[in-house]
Amino acid sequence: MRTRLDRALTFVVALAAGAAASGDAFAADVINAAPPPLVYEAPPPAAPLLFAGWWIGGTLGGATSTFDFSQSNAPIDASGMLGGITGGYNWQNGPIVLGFEGDLLAAGVNGSGHFSGSPNSANPDIDAMANLRLRAGVTVVPQVMLFVTAGGAWADIDLPVSGPGGGSGSGSFYGWSVGGGAEVAFNPNWSARFDYQFTDFNSDTVSYPGGDVKYDPDVNTYRGSLIYRF
Repeated sequence: MRTRLDRALTFVVALAAGAAASGDAFAADVINAAPPPLVYEAPPPAAPLLFAGWWIGGTLGGATSTFDFSQSNAPIDASGMLGGITGGYNWQNGPIVLGFEGDLLAAGVNGSGHFSGSPNSANPDIDAMANLRLRAGVTVVPQVMLFVTAGGAWADIDLPVSGPGGGSGSGSFYGWSVGGGAEVAFNPNWSARFDYQFTDFNSDTVSYPGGDVKYDPDVNTYRGSLIYRF
């Protein structure tokens, strides 16, 4: 009886020792196990800055104008074409684009209006325009920018008057300009631009043999441009 009990006790002790050793080994394996490798995820590529830098282009479009003048309560409506060169510089930070730009344009925007109570008529003809503006834009997608502009403008206008006491005349007009539009980039160097500009010129008085006439023009331009960026 004693022998059987000793054998049972010996078996239990051996079993417990084996379990303890297995537990220690498992704990050591858990402690010493290498951490799982880190998986590197590359950040998404930044949107390309397609509108930054110096640029120059050709521009072509149409214009309408309204001339208030002192010899009539009815304004003179004029219309025609214009075209020339445009250029500037842009800074771009993400979707935000800031810059300055200018135009030098040849024009043929003309009209005719009669004096009140007189056979005379005024025949204004805008033959050149120039302006310098600031531009602020935002890219709605990397290739498409919407923008607004504001700045100053100049125009050279022939102002002949026909009829008694008339004659040739001209004036240089200065004013302010606001507008906006969109530009679409085909690649980092080339883009197409479409814009509208409203210009409010100051008034100017021109002297003729028969007396003075005061003119006050406003101009609307609608243009398309092909742009090259350096």
